Amino acid sequence: MKTTVKSVGRKTVREILMQEWDPVDVRDVPEASSEYDVYVDAILQMVLAGASQAKLSDHLLSIEADSMGLPGDERRSDRVAASLLRALA
Repeated sequence: MKTTVKSVGRKTVREILMQEWDPVDVRDVPEASSEYDVYVDAILQMVLAGASQAKLSDHLLSIEADSMGLPGDERRSDRVAASLLRALA
């Protein structure tokens, strides 16, 4: 099977979400390795479409607040958005 830019991007986004973002604190739970997979494709598309760090950060905060019912962490979301942009540049 041929490796594509998109598959590498998905893997990168998945790892960053689990290791750096992880708002429900499951990074050390092997059974939860797919916890954030539902968000990967949309985030990857945003990055590939040229989304700004602020837009990515807002999207992560929205996931935390609207989908997860959490208060959200602006500093973490901003840091993760920057990490996503660096990793996928």
